[in-house]
Parts: sequence; structure tokens; C-alpha cells
Amino acid sequence: MNIAEVLKHTSPALFLPDLNATDKPGALAELVQGLIAGTDIQNADTILQMLQSRENLGSTAVGPGIAFPHGRTLAVQRLTILIGRSTAGIEFDSEDGRPTHLFFVLIAPPQDTGHQYIKSLAALIDRVQDEGLRTKLMAAADYDAFCAAMKEE
Repeated sequence: MNIAEVLKHTSPALFLPDLNATDKPGALAELVQGLIAGTDIQNADTILQMLQSRENLGSTAVGPGIAFPHGRTLAVQRLTILIGRSTAGIEFDSEDGRPTHLFFVLIAPPQDTGHQYIKSLAALIDRVQDEGLRTKLMAAADYDAFCAAMKEE
């Protein structure tokens, strides 16, 4: 799965360019509120509990400066991806102990035909390994610029 296909599961309404949270619980709550505001998804509490449970298994902040909170829930009908960004950085129990700046939240239904959820997660993790790209993503002026940087070869 290529990045252009992955980005079809997000939208400008699912782009939070400057998160206000300063810690992991606050970040998860803010990201879930962004999901609720940017879609027709209901059940904020269910989604938040699912993400918290996933984080309890081990942090999804895999570094450097990136986290991939994700999970499956009946609260959604299709794969949905929210992108969040924090200029200041958020303490998110990252493997490298450093603040997290970029968040890619993937929420999928339990029945995921074609394994789009796992393929999208893998494609995102692979794509953002490049430090130059992460710098461009942090500097992107808006959603369109962020996506254009993601799609660059």
C-alpha cells in the first residue's frame, strides 16, 4: 500500500496542526476529540478507552518523535486516520525518552477487509523514518502541504 492510498483515510478535518496537550493522557483525549469533531464517529469514551488500553500494553511512541496510537473498535465503520502535530512536543513514553511531535492515530473496525489497517500502519511507520521528511512535516503550513510532503519521493 502506498502513502497516497493511506492518506485517503484522512482529511483536512482530521488534521490537528498544533496540539495543546502536554502529557500522554491529555494528548490521547485531544486526539480523540479531534476524531469526533472531524467525523461522524460517536462514542468518544469507547475510543479513548481502547487507545488507553493499547498504550497500557506498550507505548505506541516508537520514536524519533513519532507515535502511532491505534486500535480496532466497533465504534467505527471504516479505517480512519487522524494526524496530530505538537510543536512543543508531548511526553508520550517514547522508546527514546524524547518528546513526541507527530501523531498518526489509526482507528479501524474489527472486520477489516484487505487488512487496510495493518498495511496503512506499516506504510506510515516506514514512510516517516526519514529525518528530512519529519522536518518537512513539522514545517508544513497546512494539511495540503503536509500530505504533499508525505507523497514526495
